[in-house]
Amino acid sequence: MSGITAKWRQVIRRLFLTGLDALMAGLAMLAAVRWRYDYLNKPIEVNIDDKAALVAAASTLLVWVAMRQDKAIWRFTSLSDFRRLLLGVVSVSLLVPLLLFLFFDRGIHYPRSAPFTGGALFFALIIISRLITMIVQNGDIRALFRAPAKTGQKALLVGPAPDLYNYLRDRSRRSAGIGFNPVGLIETSGGYQGRTIRSVPVLGGIEDLVNIYPKITSRTEEALQLISVNSSPDRQQTAKLVKAASKIGAPLARNTTEMGGKISPFEAADLIGREMRSLDLAPVERLIKGRRVLITGAGGSIGSELSEQIAALSPKRLSLVDQNEFNLFQLEYAIRPYIPDGRGKVWQSFLADVTDAARMNEIFEAERPDIVLHAAAMKHVPLGEENPLETLRTNVVGTKTILDACQAHGTGHFILISTDKAVRPANIMGASKRIVEMLTLSFQSLAPDMQAAAVRFGNVLASRGSVVNLFEEQIMAGGPVTVTHPEVNRYFMMVEEAAALVLQAAAIGSRKPKNKKTGRANIFVLEMGEPVNIRSLARQLIRLRGKIPDTDIKIEYTGLRPGEKLSEVLSYANEKLSATPIKGILKLDSRIEDPASILRRVDKLISAINKRDHCAVTDAMKALLPDYDPNGSLANGKASSLNGKSKAKTTKTKKPKPPGKTASGLATPPKP
Repeated sequence: MSGITAKWRQVIRRLFLTGLDALMAGLAMLAAVRWRYDYLNKPIEVNIDDKAALVAAASTLLVWVAMRQDKAIWRFTSLSDFRRLLLGVVSVSLLVPLLLFLFFDRGIHYPRSAPFTGGALFFALIIISRLITMIVQNGDIRALFRAPAKTGQKALLVGPAPDLYNYLRDRSRRSAGIGFNPVGLIETSGGYQGRTIRSVPVLGGIEDLVNIYPKITSRTEEALQLISVNSSPDRQQTAKLVKAASKIGAPLARNTTEMGGKISPFEAADLIGREMRSLDLAPVERLIKGRRVLITGAGGSIGSELSEQIAALSPKRLSLVDQNEFNLFQLEYAIRPYIPDGRGKVWQSFLADVTDAARMNEIFEAERPDIVLHAAAMKHVPLGEENPLETLRTNVVGTKTILDACQAHGTGHFILISTDKAVRPANIMGASKRIVEMLTLSFQSLAPDMQAAAVRFGNVLASRGSVVNLFEEQIMAGGPVTVTHPEVNRYFMMVEEAAALVLQAAAIGSRKPKNKKTGRANIFVLEMGEPVNIRSLARQLIRLRGKIPDTDIKIEYTGLRPGEKLSEVLSYANEKLSATPIKGILKLDSRIEDPASILRRVDKLISAINKRDHCAVTDAMKALLPDYDPNGSLANGKASSLNGKSKAKTTKTKKPKPPGKTASGLATPPKP
């Protein structure tokens, strides 16, 4: 019903605009006849002015329909449209005296100058009406003064009407470089079918591509390129376009505005449909500029992006810590362009393990960082389940080591990179991250001079070890593509956006609390948008590479691995999230009832890790996270087989917990 209504609304709009042109033609002819008789100071004979006006209006309707000017969109008028309109005005000016001659007393009282003055006035009114419409709706008329490209590969442009107009104006009409010759438009909002934008016809919507594409390609020998020009693509619409392009076997590309309007292939990021936020860098620059910054895990996906963004903000010193020499080697070349000439080398790379306290204290003593961003961590869930002590050592011992070094060397700001898997953890990686969140908050409570905060977010798209990279490799190999479960959903964010929001959160967290004795600290949660279904993502990636799912590339379901969940959440149900001055960042206020107790329990966990006592590790984790049930080698009965010193666990009946407090030391704990 809504489709029918939209169609009739479109018809009514076209009739109204065509009628408006006919009215202008009639008024122009009426004025021309009356002006001539007034100039001769003679009375108007046999109402020739009214007759000429009616004939001019009727002629305009006939000519406009014949030349398809009734389908033109005023706000998207081009010089070629004005040329066609001029031809139409000339046709109307010739038709008026002819029709008067045939049907109205041979038109003997019709002034011979009227076709010229009336036509000129009519064309002037047309120009004025179009220009006013363009100024009001588009903001300028510069698009009129560009000539269309007549060479280049033929293409169908896909997008909403304003973006199609902008592309036709600014991209395909460049004088330099190889452009595309648009032969038709696929308009995605559904309100312009059958009309034209800058003289290029709107052929239909995405759903019409299956019928439109074969008809056009049958008349040409060259490939017809599909180009998406949508500046703010919607995830569902992108998926629909990718599916349609795959079905008809059409090459699909996108207009990349950030690269000067160049055409680039679709990537996995386009399927996520996240629009990059425009952020105010002033607070981050105030935090970073002229200060010493240390980044752990600097060679990783999020660490390297943080390093590049910080390097561009003029830090006094940038210390890059990673245990992978090749990552550091690559990072040094990546950040070099961000350092202005004349400043010299402001960064220093350190090969180091964050669990090595002596090495980290050596680095802190030499660098004296003002700000530490702790991104070093083991993040792979299945590997973490197979190697729980190594995961706990890196994530828990490493974080404790860095926090101790910060406190010992007077570091003012500490920011922990956390994960959505820390919420209701089902694996050792998530559990370790939840523990270090609690550890960070406890340090903040006991050492208020150091501003410590954690930033929690979901998966970084196409990061190292990302499922997207795995899918791409499997598609290139011809399949099959492996998905754990058809209902698995995950949050995704671009690495550039994640790093930028982490720095914004760090700037917010750097503000001194009004009362240093409140024992409050912050966990910042990044807004991740809607979760993405992994099965759908896999199918779209297959289509994106020109293949058909289940036909060209098979999809196999392998089942959830230990520690994996169908979906992740960014906060507990009754955690209180509040807005921050930065859009896209929420703040979770947490109170640590007994931070000293948290530190003691973490110390017991670290002692058990160092002794490789699996049962003691499990007990220590239960003391910190009562609701966490370990998998893998930490599960019941497996620890003793891995560690001869371990003893069988004794099952005890737990006493009811007092309200408002848990073994974790957090007040009013959230329930799943």
